[in-house]
Amino acid sequence: MRAYFDHCRSTYVDKSVIDEMIPWWTEKYWAPSSFTYTGTTAAEAIENSQMAYAKFFGGKPDEVHFAPSHAVANNIAIQGVLNNVESGTVPHVITTSIEHGTTMDLVKQLEKLGKIKVTYLPVDSNGLVDLDALSESLGKDTVLVTMAAVNYMVGTIQPVKDISKIIRDVNPEVLIHYDLTWALGRLADLALAPYADIITASIERIHGPKGVTALWVKKGVPVKGPIYGSQAYSRIVPGTPDVPSIVGAAKALELMQDGLEQKIEHMKHIRNRLINETMELVPETLLNGPEGDLRSPSNVCLTFRYVEGESVEMYLDMEDITVDTGSACANPFLEANHVILAMYGDYERAHGAIRMTFTWTTTDEEVDKFLEVIPGIVAKLRKISPLAPKVYKE
Repeated sequence: MRAYFDHCRSTYVDKSVIDEMIPWWTEKYWAPSSFTYTGTTAAEAIENSQMAYAKFFGGKPDEVHFAPSHAVANNIAIQGVLNNVESGTVPHVITTSIEHGTTMDLVKQLEKLGKIKVTYLPVDSNGLVDLDALSESLGKDTVLVTMAAVNYMVGTIQPVKDISKIIRDVNPEVLIHYDLTWALGRLADLALAPYADIITASIERIHGPKGVTALWVKKGVPVKGPIYGSQAYSRIVPGTPDVPSIVGAAKALELMQDGLEQKIEHMKHIRNRLINETMELVPETLLNGPEGDLRSPSNVCLTFRYVEGESVEMYLDMEDITVDTGSACANPFLEANHVILAMYGDYERAHGAIRMTFTWTTTDEEVDKFLEVIPGIVAKLRKISPLAPKVYKE
């Protein structure tokens, strides 16, 4: 049995979700349209999914769209706002210094091209946004604040309701986009429509299908999608909707909400075991990010001092255990993880980091398997590390 601790990237698709999707591939393979039985049946299936996500976010069904990926959804959300800015002006965008690549890479590219000015808000050692810096950064030319409600690397839960209040008190014209991808299935209350203008949430992290992301845009918010094509079904996500995936997204949401509080408690149990027992077994282990209720129930990020996270990852993989790492060697651009650098300014800490993410399906047996081998792996790597003190080489 492989112990899989990389659910931040992907989860398996629940069998009930697959069963719900199959008829829409094989029997009801229709595209949504008006006037025909087949077209209206497909349209009704999409509308049922829209109603499910609208209720969950606290919005209206016709405000819900479905994008073909997380990256596409965030591009539509961010560029869609910027495409409506008056020509000849350089709008100001605020984000954080710890965003995922679907946001960070986009705003950096737009900044590089001179299309926007960007403020990257600093964070503290828990990964929490500096609220004073946010207030001071908001100006007359600010058009958008975009950030994840839960950080992908260290699991920090941002106080999004407080953030929204600050933004609207200072400049109510500024639009607010929250990415709920790593909050979905981890926080009990995500009815954030009253606090946001745009919401994105990838479904593949809750045992739903890949290739579909919920995109909620409040009615009246000017979003001009950066992708052009047929707008027969959505004004901002052109093209033929992927009906099977959209149907699967609704089923995944339904299953996620069933007993969600118990699921969250189970993930907290797994998280606390991984943190507490690892730190007991392996000396000089650092926890990256916050403790307790400030942290996602499904995230653990640890640094084992004096060793590379990539080496730990590789040794664990040979033991049939999957984790992720913040090491520069595991990054195609040879860059240490920017989240940990922003929080601590410590390259060694970033290079030595591993991240473990999980869902309500993760078992204690998987935790046991990790705990059984991690002390020996770290001890072996410290023995050959030029950075480790002599005590680890005896």
